[in-house]
Amino acid sequence: MELESYIVNAFADSPGRGNRAGVVVSPEHPPEEAMQLVAADIGASETAFIAPDGMLWNIRWFSPVKEMPLCGHATLAASRVLFGKEPWSDGLVFRYAGGTLPVRRHADDSIGMDFPLDDYLRFPPDPAFDAFFGPLHLKDCICGSRTKKVILVTGEETDLAAISPNFTGMAEYRGLCSSGIAVTKASAVYDFESRYFNPWAGVNEDPVTGSVHTVLARYWSEELKKRSLTAFQNSWRSGRLLLEVGDDTVEIRGKARIVLQGTFFL
Repeated sequence: MELESYIVNAFADSPGRGNRAGVVVSPEHPPEEAMQLVAADIGASETAFIAPDGMLWNIRWFSPVKEMPLCGHATLAASRVLFGKEPWSDGLVFRYAGGTLPVRRHADDSIGMDFPLDDYLRFPPDPAFDAFFGPLHLKDCICGSRTKKVILVTGEETDLAAISPNFTGMAEYRGLCSSGIAVTKASAVYDFESRYFNPWAGVNEDPVTGSVHTVLARYWSEELKKRSLTAFQNSWRSGRLLLEVGDDTVEIRGKARIVLQGTFFL
């Protein structure tokens, strides 16, 4: 089987930046076991598999080790591929297990995706967090109601880029944050910054993450009393996200660049 495949830098418009995603386009989805093998070989934090379904596109996301329920950067990458195929189009809709994801292309060639806005619950810090990151002087701890992603809020004085997590200890932990964990703070340059880690999905650090911003957007919108937010994910392949917070959805907006196109031989 030959599969049309791409590598796309999401939330970036240059090589070596943003979050690298795989995109595989086929008339129908390959078997699940095959998609997992392809994702493992591509080796990106997530690979999006897309197949046409009438006026919509079915989409599924796989990390190198398991299927993911939702992925922002690989959806952005898939959108860039499809808009490249249909340059006259400025909108499309993906269907996934949880519903639909409308996507639109803006005048500056950025792409906006409407994701479900996640609510959150506060909880006391787990002592394991200090073992993961060292003392962070936390101001808040929250967990996404739908995504189950844990977010640790620290002070603006914290240097997020200097955090060196204990990934071995994280991977061995089985508890609240095993769906992924982020550290975030308010920023003097952007509205807020973050880093995101998910060794439980085979990805120690995800460079720029759309799905965690469904929680971050609600939290910082409420904290800062703003609907339009600029976010910066401060990883080694950093990226900027524009967020427009609605009542039930958040538009996650960014640019993407195709850096490799070819055929995967399955």
